[in-house]
Amino acid sequence: MSGGWLTTATVLGPGTPPMPAVAAGLTLVGALPWWASRRRRAKVRVERLLDSWPEIAAAVGLAGSRVMSATVDLWGWSARFRLARGQTIHDVIAKIPGIESGLGTFRGAVRVHPTPDDLANRCELRVLDTDPHADAIPWPGPSVTSITQPIDFGPFEDAVPCRVLFLRRHALFGGATGAGKSGGLNVLMGNLVACADVVIWAIDMKKGMELGPWASCIDRLATTPDDARALLADAVAILEARAALLAAQGLRVWEPSPEMPALIISRYALNWRFGKMTQRAGIGHWHAHEGRHTAVSIMSSNGVPLQEISDTVGHKSTHVTETVYRHVIVPAIRGGATVMDSVFGNEANDPGNGSEHSGNAKLA
Repeated sequence: MSGGWLTTATVLGPGTPPMPAVAAGLTLVGALPWWASRRRRAKVRVERLLDSWPEIAAAVGLAGSRVMSATVDLWGWSARFRLARGQTIHDVIAKIPGIESGLGTFRGAVRVHPTPDDLANRCELRVLDTDPHADAIPWPGPSVTSITQPIDFGPFEDAVPCRVLFLRRHALFGGATGAGKSGGLNVLMGNLVACADVVIWAIDMKKGMELGPWASCIDRLATTPDDARALLADAVAILEARAALLAAQGLRVWEPSPEMPALIISRYALNWRFGKMTQRAGIGHWHAHEGRHTAVSIMSSNGVPLQEISDTVGHKSTHVTETVYRHVIVPAIRGGATVMDSVFGNEANDPGNGSEHSGNAKLA
């Protein structure tokens, strides 16, 4: 086929209609067998790997668990497992490093989730062959045409699509410098401008450095504290007027439409302003996101299980909670030390024991 196209293109010219369309069609037809073969090879590889699961399970301490089903996708594969009697998903989570070693994956490639039926003797293993965040992901364009639809922000770390509904919700983009906050904000703005039932107001306390490029798409942009206060005061007045209108109509919820759009306020540099406020209060420079760490620390020190903490803060798995918040989970470990002291007594602090390092004996 390609030989015939080349011969014809030599005579007529490659840009002469319908030669470009024919070239595109031939490319698509030629790519389909390659794509199908690639997916088939990946499926066979996973099937062979799962055939050895009984050996892997015995090696990591999950003997008796067995594979129920498996699927292969662009980023890796997923499999559902039936656990042996007495085994739970917490046992599987504890064995993740061993499972990664047994499967021959890179570290951090394995995630463990409950199955949709939430049965205690089942779990789902998610294994990544490719890190979805290893390279930049081109933006495909707006994924919505209405604020009533969830916005696609790309894949999570486990390649599951990140779709977020912003209707009647507050949202916060948080992260360290260079973590992608501005990128997430730009994806949000690119989707909001495609919605016909939205009016966009914005506050950029960095003098418009971040949201300035969107100025032509924003109905109102504040770049100074005075402008921001005036914008928020007007927003409150609009909300109160809408509340009065809903009450008069016997309604409780505002349903956005092109005629009666939702008012969306995008606020940039909140963390920067928060740090300025804490400095003026005389308590040093703090980040707004540190409140999240504080919450995790309080839950951990009061004995809340790791799985419940992970669910509360919205993590896809406990792996993220353990990795990111490991330093604030320490109080739970100290709680264990306190229990040991209560059992064996605190002889280390006895002045008569002759120890010069009695203050460190408890942790030893």
